[in-house]
Amino acid sequence: MHPSTFGPYRVVRLIGQGGMGTVYEATDPATGRTVAIKTLPLHLANDDTIRRRFQSEIDALKRLRHPCIVPMLAWGEEEGLPFFVMDYVPGLTLEALLRSGKRFAWRDTVSIAQEIVRALKSAHDLGVVHRDLKPANLIFPPAAGGGFHVKLADFGIAKLFGETGLTRSGGIVGTPEYMAPEQAASQHVDRRGDLYSLGLVMFAMLAGKPPFQGAVAEVLESQRSREPPRITTLVRDVPKPLADLIERLLEKSPGRRPNNATIVARMLADVASAASKPSEQVAPSTAMPEVPDGLPTTIVTDAAGNTVKSDGHAAKAKASNTSSRGGPSIFTTREDDARAAWIERERKSRAHWPNSWLMTATALTIIASVLAAGWFVGKQVFFPSADAVHARIIQIAEKPESLEYPPCNKIEDFLARFPADPRAAGLRQIGREIGLDRLQKQTRRSILKLKLGLSVKRNAGDKLRDSYLEGLRLWLVEKDLEAAAKEFRGIIAAPGNNGPPENASPCDVTDNPDPAAWRELARRQLKLVDNELAEARGEALANTQKAAAMLRQAAELRKQVDDPTTHATELVIARVQRHALLEQVEDTFADDPECAEQVKEAKRLLDADR
Repeated sequence: MHPSTFGPYRVVRLIGQGGMGTVYEATDPATGRTVAIKTLPLHLANDDTIRRRFQSEIDALKRLRHPCIVPMLAWGEEEGLPFFVMDYVPGLTLEALLRSGKRFAWRDTVSIAQEIVRALKSAHDLGVVHRDLKPANLIFPPAAGGGFHVKLADFGIAKLFGETGLTRSGGIVGTPEYMAPEQAASQHVDRRGDLYSLGLVMFAMLAGKPPFQGAVAEVLESQRSREPPRITTLVRDVPKPLADLIERLLEKSPGRRPNNATIVARMLADVASAASKPSEQVAPSTAMPEVPDGLPTTIVTDAAGNTVKSDGHAAKAKASNTSSRGGPSIFTTREDDARAAWIERERKSRAHWPNSWLMTATALTIIASVLAAGWFVGKQVFFPSADAVHARIIQIAEKPESLEYPPCNKIEDFLARFPADPRAAGLRQIGREIGLDRLQKQTRRSILKLKLGLSVKRNAGDKLRDSYLEGLRLWLVEKDLEAAAKEFRGIIAAPGNNGPPENASPCDVTDNPDPAAWRELARRQLKLVDNELAEARGEALANTQKAAAMLRQAAELRKQVDDPTTHATELVIARVQRHALLEQVEDTFADDPECAEQVKEAKRLLDADR
């Protein structure tokens, strides 16, 4: 026995029954209009897990609202049997048209596919996948002026029944001729499965049949492993861009197909514009054909994919009463569901109104506390005090290894924000020493080139730089201490201001060395050369003695660092100069085996300073 009513609808007849459920034709006594009512199989209706799944799918499907999707109008439960009500769509299914011998021009195919893609995008954006897109679920209602306008039926129904464990054949839910390879292999199906089915539908519209037909097992195997024929081998006038698109949609691997319906919509638009002349429009070119004898004029598909006659729409009412058999009847329309949700939100809002002022006050207090804490933390992070910036600069500059990334930006920030601070002059001097050290490191590359006998690029506009490099060449390559000392003294005595330019960036020596920078580097090198001359007493001085003299000078700087009376600024400068001197020993004499002990000692002292 079957229920005689479902909510306000009276059952007219049983249309179909099978593993995928039961479909009834019913009418609304108030209007006399007809709807299709679909239910779960009776033997599964009492399974709590399946009923929960049924309800969750109803919750997803009732959100679908698109002109090209046949809507689900209502749902409920009758005598313990969950059901839902679908709108009716007068017209012909694509399956009926293909069976009558209809073939679609490529422009019509593109136009229809664009409508299908828009419907798919609307559903996919809500996380709903059709899983059974096929000609039987594509309905063409009569359109004013002819042409084709499509509606998708049974959206999501295959997923609803498929995940309950119900099957059509061979354990597979869906229609084999229009099934994606991953669905044929009982694997996970996402939106790209619908796009594969769309490619098969477009193929059938052009060729009059899908690429694979035959026994179910044979078709499933073909979907999984066989490549379909290119549509141009069957239909000659299909433009290449459209054939390429269908070929991409029919890729066996989901990852090789277009990723979503939006991309396919763009590709279809490109096909229409590329293959049409400017005077042509990609619009339906063929009027809706007359209905062949024996075909129904009003179509609704059942859960098993059969074509059903219908003529009506669902009543907009909600009731809970007693059915003809005395069991409970629960019925909800989409409109009533939305209205009930709104009423529930309003009820909860009013129920909590007495506490709303307290919640608001609490929220404002929390926000004020967060803003106050954020201001305090932000001020410390983004606007640190002079003491904090100065301490950080000294902390970085006192570590020799940090000189690879000197605190120039912090020094410049301090000088810009606190120009009147008494520590500004000391930091400017520290920044100057760091810049000089970096400039000296750059010239070491020129030293290596000179030792290898390579030429060094000269700059006619910077005579002091060229004189400095010449002094290095005379000292380290020619071993002419007297000539080197004379060159360095000439740099020191050159006319001009001996100090750095006013308002110059203290750490900008490397990129824009001023005359005072070359004079200071010449003083550093002259001190080393004079020490060698004093010790040599007119005799040639070995590299070991040169390195030893530089180590002694580094030791003197160490005494200055260790002296507790040394001012903080002078201490940092002494550390920078000592670090530069030890690195110069390491770089200059690294390739001289006679100086191995001195180089080793320089490395040890550098490590100790760190």
